[in-house]
Amino acid sequence: MTTTDRATVIGGARSPLGYWSLTLGPGESHISRAELASIPANLGNPLLSIGHLSDLHLCDSQSPARADFLDRWADDDSPLKSTLGIIGSYRAQDCVTVQVGEAMVRALNAVRRGPVGGAPLDWAITTGDVTDNAHANELGWYINLLDGGPIVPDSGDRSRYEGSADHDYWNESYWHPDPSSQHGPDRPRRLHGFPDAPGLLDALREPFTAGGLQMPWLAVHGNHDQLIQGKVNATGSLGEGSTAGQRAIDVPPDWSLDQIARFCAGVDSCDPATLALWSTLPVREITADPLRRIISRDDFIGAHFHDRARPIGHGFSRDAPHTAYYRYDHQQITVLVLDTVNEHGGWQGSIEPGQLAWLESELVSADAEKRYIVLASHHTSEDLVNDTVSPGAPRRVLGAEFAAALEGHPCLILWLNGHTHISRVTAHPGRHPWWEVTTPSLIDFPQQGRIVEVLRADNAVLTIATTMLDHSGELPWSGATDSVLAIAGLSRELAANDSQWRVPDLSLHVGGGTAADRNVLLHLVDPYG
Repeated sequence: MTTTDRATVIGGARSPLGYWSLTLGPGESHISRAELASIPANLGNPLLSIGHLSDLHLCDSQSPARADFLDRWADDDSPLKSTLGIIGSYRAQDCVTVQVGEAMVRALNAVRRGPVGGAPLDWAITTGDVTDNAHANELGWYINLLDGGPIVPDSGDRSRYEGSADHDYWNESYWHPDPSSQHGPDRPRRLHGFPDAPGLLDALREPFTAGGLQMPWLAVHGNHDQLIQGKVNATGSLGEGSTAGQRAIDVPPDWSLDQIARFCAGVDSCDPATLALWSTLPVREITADPLRRIISRDDFIGAHFHDRARPIGHGFSRDAPHTAYYRYDHQQITVLVLDTVNEHGGWQGSIEPGQLAWLESELVSADAEKRYIVLASHHTSEDLVNDTVSPGAPRRVLGAEFAAALEGHPCLILWLNGHTHISRVTAHPGRHPWWEVTTPSLIDFPQQGRIVEVLRADNAVLTIATTMLDHSGELPWSGATDSVLAIAGLSRELAANDSQWRVPDLSLHVGGGTAADRNVLLHLVDPYG
């Protein structure tokens, strides 16, 4: 349901330890933002109506190629908190991302028409990080969720869960949904009031058949769709171990705090010497699985070509099987999808000079043909800062050079992206102004997508209407774990209570942005009016 109908808000119930339940609240009306143009007397007729999802982070939480054990060093009482900040390598809800994805597909299918312009949705777009760890099984879950098909949200041993949430290798830093009389309460329960969810580790692995999106959709490549943990090139012990039967569970017990801090920083920066230490870490035995292999860009592109796909390839071209940027035309609007993933490593973005030349050529053509340009990428305009290159590789194009290429092109009206997990809308003034719309993730609170509409009025004003969309998970969560929607509702509640992002009022949660970033009418002078 769109948030003009109702909004997800914190409920009246909060435990003594500060754990919030969620409930339904009043809807949030659209507000006009007139930084770039005056408010028109009427909004006019819709040119485009689409669904925008980003950062699904479909996660094999049982994989050995994960760094859950590092995240506790960012807890509030960690001696390294001030040094490391947020690490983000573990979330209590990591194990139930597939159910959230299904709940969002159902919610988007229920939106028959744009809430502002009233036109049927033309298509949807996902702006990257659809997988969490660039695994082949995660890629398969994503394709079947969006195109429909059987889902087995499990890996390794199909008879039991083997991850941080189980009881076989107890670590009090992790949330364990099944309470334990042997170990007592874990830290999320003891310090933050996290709930019991008995049976979840079996229920989340239950197969189901996804119905898929009931509209065409386009794909965008994200850093988590090619790089391990969204950062590391698939070489060395971490990449080679993704299909193996051992999982790192801690740093060596004799490491000093300084060594731990340097290791965390080295993993974040993809330092080769640090990554080489991965094979020396303490491990637990798990069940190996070849479907956890790390995918390449070519694998990602190729997965979109099958009989159920609408359109075939979901925007990618058979004529360019190694290229993840492309053009897609819809009436007078042209979507230019960018590939901002730096294959050499690092979680931030950039592009190659060849892609920049292609973009500039497309912008020149659109100006001449008087077409409206919508850019779509994973990274935002502020995140094109990754200049990492391997020896002999072409240089990377960063933000300032990219922004300069956009100058002087009246055709550009909108840039859709994700990556930050934060709802944000940014005005870009100038001789030819445009709007940037960043949609939050489905793994962190508030777990929302958007409906985006482009309307044109007779008085030479365009309006870009954005409306937030909640997934169909239970709200409030009933305490059950016996259905996809119950599990998705639990995930949203866990995300709202992440201890590293806790706020006194969920309306202040960074992920949701402000009212000016959610249900908004973004006005823009029609460059061809």
